[in-house]
Amino acid sequence: VGAAWLTHTQDPADIFEIETVKRGNIEHNVTAIGTLQPRSYVDVGAQVSGQILALHVQPGDVVEKGHLLAEIDPRVPQATVDAGRAALAGLQAQLQEQEAQYVLASQQHERQQQMQAEGSTRTEEVQQAQATLKTAAARINNLKAQIDQTQSTLQGNEALLGFTKIYAPMSGSVVSIEAKTGQTLNATYQTPTLLRIADLSTMTVWTYVSEADVLHVKPEMQVYFKTLGADDRRWSSTVRQVLPAPPKPEGAS
Repeated sequence: VGAAWLTHTQDPADIFEIETVKRGNIEHNVTAIGTLQPRSYVDVGAQVSGQILALHVQPGDVVEKGHLLAEIDPRVPQATVDAGRAALAGLQAQLQEQEAQYVLASQQHERQQQMQAEGSTRTEEVQQAQATLKTAAARINNLKAQIDQTQSTLQGNEALLGFTKIYAPMSGSVVSIEAKTGQTLNATYQTPTLLRIADLSTMTVWTYVSEADVLHVKPEMQVYFKTLGADDRRWSSTVRQVLPAPPKPEGAS
């Protein structure tokens, strides 16, 4: 409430601003500063060690899921796969040989049993034929187990060979590249990051709200934000979630 001294010659309209009383909306605004980020993104890494032979994308390129992004020198994984295939072929040849020995041992065992029924052989010869037959069967089982183990190892090495070609795990835009052609990667202890792909069609704002105001923020509330480069434009949205604890800054360990 204010008061003003009027002279006899002054009109009240010249001193007071007169407005008609009407209903309106009152906003309670919570203001905070945040960071604009893609809602969906993925850091593409390498699962094998080696030298980068080629990078097929540049920052800003739009890629589809399955697009070839980079190639790593495949010579060492290829040599490991070739050695595994050769070892597997050798074991399969040994298995064929041992199966032939088993057939021969089975025939000898049957012959000894017939001769034993006729009383024309010694018990020792029968027992020897039976032991030879069991030994041949055991060797076959051992070779089959070795073949299964070699096949499993070979499948793993073939998968590593496939990892020398890196494909896009999602559709989006290449927003950053952290590797260069000719760079040697070491994936022994941790997965080195090559680049980041993000879906820029849907963005999200990560913001820190003060303790005094966070109680007024609820999911599905209407919000808007501005950017430094476009102060006059508002982007309208809604609150997606309120985290129970502040998110960890990106890149922190």
